[in-house]
Amino acid sequence: YRIHSITIIGNETTKDYIIRQELSLHADSLLTYAELKYDLERIYSLQLFTKVTAEAVPLENNTADLIIMVHERWYFYPYPNLGLRDRSWNKIYYGLGVVHTNFSGKNVRVFGSFALGYDPYVSLNYYDPLIYLERQISLGISGYYKKQRNRSLVSQAGSTNFDENQLVANVTVGKRFSLFSSAAVTLNFIRLTVSDNRAGRTLSPDGTDQYFSLNFNTTYDTRDLREYPRIGSYFGIGITKNGLFEKTINYQSTGIDLRRYIPIYFDMTIAGRVFGAYKWGGRIPNYNHVYFGYGDRIRGYFYKILEGEQQFGTTAEIHYPILKPRYVRMDVLPLEQFRDIRYAVNVALFADAGAVWYRTQKFSINKMYSGYGAGIHFLLAYSAVVRFEYAFPYDRKSRGEFIFDVGAAL
Repeated sequence: YRIHSITIIGNETTKDYIIRQELSLHADSLLTYAELKYDLERIYSLQLFTKVTAEAVPLENNTADLIIMVHERWYFYPYPNLGLRDRSWNKIYYGLGVVHTNFSGKNVRVFGSFALGYDPYVSLNYYDPLIYLERQISLGISGYYKKQRNRSLVSQAGSTNFDENQLVANVTVGKRFSLFSSAAVTLNFIRLTVSDNRAGRTLSPDGTDQYFSLNFNTTYDTRDLREYPRIGSYFGIGITKNGLFEKTINYQSTGIDLRRYIPIYFDMTIAGRVFGAYKWGGRIPNYNHVYFGYGDRIRGYFYKILEGEQQFGTTAEIHYPILKPRYVRMDVLPLEQFRDIRYAVNVALFADAGAVWYRTQKFSINKMYSGYGAGIHFLLAYSAVVRFEYAFPYDRKSRGEFIFDVGAAL
């Protein structure tokens, strides 16, 4: 069929244009199963709906009206703020938060939270993806105060560890150029003090670094389901100038992230990622080093901490769906926003590799750490992804390791 018109129903709160801006289909498009499935996944990726389906109503002359049906999530709620820092059971934090994920039906996200325990913090965040609809301009404002335990092994250097008191505020202005491309500029204010001032822990001799930074980033994103893509590409690059009005802090950094998802035979997907970070200019403080072992991990060396100033990493995975995405209706639940539950199950094979090094060193493939393994991935309601995996180090000098993690690896 050729599409005669597109109608959206079920969005009692969400504005029509928030949904339509994710559609590659439009009036007079050729309606195919692949294109429709792609668009429905992109709508679900907004994380505003528990269920997204569609129906084509045939008309004359091989045309059809396309009806897209959405079921809205629960948008405003308090939540317990409980988790593990750096995936360690010795680093438990707990607290409360409150969030509105669709303020005024415009996909505006407002939330605040605090946590006690390991690395206590308080934060406030506001993000409007279309504060100026006609020009596709976005605005983000956020800030937090955190008492973070030092992560740098260089700064600790055999002594007792110490705390970093971080006060950070930023403003981001972005623009969406097309269905897939966008760019943003962020102005940051950072104030960091250390509880035990020693040489190298800050660039300022008094133990307090206070400065502004300016970041520019651009992205190109054609992924279908962002939480666990089956098809598409992602390319992101950012450049940051650290220190704008002072001489003590004066260096630059850039990061790049390239991902590709290709469907192959038997509903399998082969996925790959290449990423890196590069810093240059003046002295780089230890607290701005790059790591494997905290956010980014090398499975097979999941808990090993690698520290440096430059970083390179790569990941490859093959996903095979045991259960393709589907919905189950739970009428016994008291709230309509939780009755439609989406879930899927995939098995995966994976391989990771990465290295970090300092500017005074040369990059060498021989110094890279690598591992491989297999796992089972559960895609759950409200865009949650849970992974159970087993990984081996490539050199087999140490034992394999069980991994429980939240979120997709790439």
